[in-house]
Amino acid sequence: MTKQRLADRYTVVAGLASAVGAYAKSQDIDAEPIARACGLDPARFEVVGARVSLDRMCRFLEALALVSGDDLFGLKSATAFAKGGSGSFGYALLHAPSLREAMVFMGRNLQKIAEASICTLEIGAREAALEWTFSPLIVHRDQYVDMAAAQVFAHFRAFLGADINRCKLELERKKPANTAPHREFLTRNIRFGATINRLTLPVDFLSRANPDADPKLFAILAQQVDQIPQRINVAEDPVTAIKLHVADMLSSGTPTLEAEAHRLGMSPRTLQRRLNDAGTSLHTIVDECRRELAEALLSDTNLRLSEISYRLGFSAPAAFTRSAIRWFGLTPSAYRQQTPNPAHDKQQ
Repeated sequence: MTKQRLADRYTVVAGLASAVGAYAKSQDIDAEPIARACGLDPARFEVVGARVSLDRMCRFLEALALVSGDDLFGLKSATAFAKGGSGSFGYALLHAPSLREAMVFMGRNLQKIAEASICTLEIGAREAALEWTFSPLIVHRDQYVDMAAAQVFAHFRAFLGADINRCKLELERKKPANTAPHREFLTRNIRFGATINRLTLPVDFLSRANPDADPKLFAILAQQVDQIPQRINVAEDPVTAIKLHVADMLSSGTPTLEAEAHRLGMSPRTLQRRLNDAGTSLHTIVDECRRELAEALLSDTNLRLSEISYRLGFSAPAAFTRSAIRWFGLTPSAYRQQTPNPAHDKQQ
């Protein structure tokens, strides 16, 4: 049985993987064994309403990019994506009467479909901006970010036509060697290596009408998506809610019990009792989050140890070293040397 990790708490609609498999097949790649190696069950890809781990989906895409030798695999795989493949969410976007309604709908519900840790929409006097990013636990996300962005722009192209190139797009992913496909599939106005994914467009674009709109169907589908619950019911599972929040906040400091209690709408005493009943503590939660993220960053990236120490929220690299010896029985550098590193292999 695949080990359940904190990163697996973030999920995505399984239907997205079906398109990935279809594109892989068109490139003469059998994606099923690769999916299984990443901890995914290919049988779930065709199940309506099924969800899979977002982290494992990202790893699946990265593995296919490595196997194909194509760093633009995720971007190109969007061409195999069937309209409405993300269920009610995708069909609602197809039938949104205006770009404003489409963007407001996305800003309200994107976190439910592909569980971003941040998703905000701001509509100002001159520009509208949609920002999103994912938990630091999702270490490899370049291919997924490409694929998701291509799907969004496919929807928006119906509203904007050639004006799609007046949209500005900033992506977290590192700049690829060949940027031409991104400018073709997305917008010519694109920047890479951003701190957060950000789509910006002139506010007057929001009044653009959708030639394929069905207002009644959009209203029905939007209501269905609005009723999808958030992934964590804090009242039932405050421990997991704290773990996910801590993982997001490690690099900016660890929260206090009082701050977490306030965020969750309960007293510090009540939260302490809930943690005690679960056999844990805030200190233990922080340590567990640091360990899981350390494993991922050491095993799957070429980040410098000082950068990893910062991302884990340690005050000094020496503190990171002491924790690594306690977790793994090895220093960070020794742990990295004994662990296969796909990021290193990709650079060879």
